[in-house]
Amino acid sequence: MLDLIHAYENYLTKVKQASANTVSSYIRDVRQFSVWLLENREVDVVDATQLNISDYLSALENEGRSGATVSRSLASLKNFYAYLISAGFLEVSPVPSDIRVERGTKRLPQILSGKEVELLLAQPLCMDAKGFRDKAMLEVMYATGIRVSELI
Repeated sequence: MLDLIHAYENYLTKVKQASANTVSSYIRDVRQFSVWLLENREVDVVDATQLNISDYLSALENEGRSGATVSRSLASLKNFYAYLISAGFLEVSPVPSDIRVERGTKRLPQILSGKEVELLLAQPLCMDAKGFRDKAMLEVMYATGIRVSELI
């Protein structure tokens, strides 16, 4: 089992050239599923069934994990089992093709009140060149909505 997960990690890194964050997230998700599977069903990750995967995703939801986390776990498992099939370790993926996970509601961004904007724009003291620069940068950012990284 650990050899397959390690081989999958090498595949993600070397073949797919996935980012370090993607690799660590996918490997963590697969390892957590593998541990859950051994502890709760006494089954190896290669022998997982559609029911095992559905039960695992339900367990994640019951633990209070966010929809985005459950969705990423599902994507990790789909990708892992697709790798096992392509590498010849499995013939059919145990991940149900019709399974859907709610990603959760999107929240609106927090915005500043008028008073908070005034306080923010009043912060830079225009006593020297840096103060004038900082005030100009804040006003440009506020007026146009650009990010600091786009301004610099």
